[in-house]
Amino acid sequence: MKYPTFPITIRIILLSIILGGASGALATAIVSSSLSDYTIQLNEQTRPLQTTDRTPKAFPSSYADATNRFVDDSFQSLATVFLKSGKGSFGYGRDAIVTTGVVFTSDGWIAIANAPTVSPDQLSVKVKQVLYDVTRVATDPVTNITFLKIQASNLPVIGFGKAFELSMGQQIFAVTNAGSLINASVRALVWPQGVVVSSDVPSRRLSISLSLAEVGNPAFDLSGAFVGFILKHDAEMQLLPLEDVLPALTSLLEKKTIVRSSFGAQYIDIAHTVGLPEKFMRGHVSGAYLTGHPAVKKGSGAALAGLNEGDIVLSVNGQNIDESNGLDERLLPFHPGDTVMVAIDRLGEKKTVNVVLGEYGK
Repeated sequence: MKYPTFPITIRIILLSIILGGASGALATAIVSSSLSDYTIQLNEQTRPLQTTDRTPKAFPSSYADATNRFVDDSFQSLATVFLKSGKGSFGYGRDAIVTTGVVFTSDGWIAIANAPTVSPDQLSVKVKQVLYDVTRVATDPVTNITFLKIQASNLPVIGFGKAFELSMGQQIFAVTNAGSLINASVRALVWPQGVVVSSDVPSRRLSISLSLAEVGNPAFDLSGAFVGFILKHDAEMQLLPLEDVLPALTSLLEKKTIVRSSFGAQYIDIAHTVGLPEKFMRGHVSGAYLTGHPAVKKGSGAALAGLNEGDIVLSVNGQNIDESNGLDERLLPFHPGDTVMVAIDRLGEKKTVNVVLGEYGK
């Protein structure tokens, strides 16, 4: 990879100043594009290949290349949701748009993050300039992401990216309800620190730096792969990772309804908690220290397996709970009724127990 040399950088700055005297808007566009291209080059150094569930995609060579690819490929898999009551004499105006979603399956399952509290027959969905009625609605009780079903076939399906592999400073796109692309970047990885969290609700988020967005906008990496939805938390824009949503989609397709698994415990993430007393850590730098009110839910899989407050869960099916994956994320792939092997530390003694996962909300 070639980095911009110092003389080239000076030339870009001088060119921006000269053009700024004639046209401020043009100069801003040139500098913005140059900086975006440079950021892409830095991203390429660390991530030469972006992968979706469908097929690997080569990393874009420039910001313009990234946007062109998105328009040519991923843009076709966007879905615009309208309120039928907002339809005027000449069709739907921008004020009738509820939110923008993505096509998850070719037969018409669409995911949205900002679902209106109305019946399905009051909604209309546009995909590739074709309007469809909504025939069914299913909401994930864990993430509150809503899935809309339309009667369609051979729809263009969005490619799946990997939000968990995004790193600080990496560029992404957000798409507004008006169909505009917003350049954004990952500002920080947000982990639960010093707070009690549920084993059944994914807690990792990505803090996003962007100038303008509606809550619920879908987000994409530079290869055009979908990585999650933009949500607001305590006045901060965050990315809800796609990985948190996929178990709901899997359940919907396999069981025709959304059913989530439940381990049934609360814990403190040792790896991301600063200043945790040694009596809780017991020499471990990572793990899930079970605590809370209650630490283990009565009748849950964790309770039936004999887990107690003060136990430290170290791994699930041999996969360690560490600074990259918490207990909640290690449990994401499993279904109600699955048995998982859990390694724990109980007052300094290491044990292994089998936990039969229950159903979330029951």
